[in-house]
Amino acid sequence: MKSLFFGAALVVAAGLPVAAQTVTGQVQPSTAARVKVKADPSLAASARVSADSAFAIARAHADWGEVSSAKLETKNNRLVYQVQVLNKSKRETTVTVDAMTGAVIEAEQHGGLKSTVLHHKENKKLLNAKRDSAARNP
Repeated sequence: MKSLFFGAALVVAAGLPVAAQTVTGQVQPSTAARVKVKADPSLAASARVSADSAFAIARAHADWGEVSSAKLETKNNRLVYQVQVLNKSKRETTVTVDAMTGAVIEAEQHGGLKSTVLHHKENKKLLNAKRDSAARNP
């Protein structure tokens, strides 16, 4: 059973670059969102999944919203990306992606007042990141 699950996860991971492509076949680069590294630098360097791949995985689990921020950290002895995604429905989703396998460990969509507050906070981060990115690359 474990080998079947591992094989299925491997097939999904191999297809991820295709899922992150646009109609023209170009992978969408993330220009605004940056990853805060809160893990040991040597451990962070061993991550097999790139930040852009983690963003694509998180977007796929959050109604193809926009990534506002992300952290690379250890959680329960695993190296994970905590990715915040702003959905088009004005909701904020937190997606936890394993940095070694690309598997989604947890995806939590917030609702109610908490969602409104988090969406506003994350939207502000995203706008600031876009402005900083535009200033660096005129």
